[in-house]
Amino acid sequence: MYLFNYNYMAFFHLDIKQPFHAITAASNTHTVDLNKKGNNYSITAGNATNTITFSNLDSAKIGKGGTILITNPSSVNSLGWAGLQSEAYTPGGSTINFDTTANAIAAMTYLVIASNKILINYVGAFDSYPQP
Repeated sequence: MYLFNYNYMAFFHLDIKQPFHAITAASNTHTVDLNKKGNNYSITAGNATNTITFSNLDSAKIGKGGTILITNPSSVNSLGWAGLQSEAYTPGGSTINFDTTANAIAAMTYLVIASNKILINYVGAFDSYPQP
């Protein structure tokens, strides 16, 4: 006989969707509020030096992970990106080389691993898959 404690079981549905929370920039700073329900965010960059910050990074967020979709403007005469805050950890501790071309799309994945550490991985320069 098997006993199941339903308080600890996770139920998953086949059509789980995580919508994107659109981030509205304030003075070219895009703040990812980790208190938001859901895990995905979207940023539309402005023609300035843009900054990405994380708010509400604490021990209650450990294990939260998702994607930040970054879309560049159609005209990029002064588009740039500032470095991330000290709580952000990148592979090898390397600086992110943000794609600054017009209409570019990039994805930044994140995973909170401690109250003061968030792992970041950036992939840019997405383009249409070549067709035969």
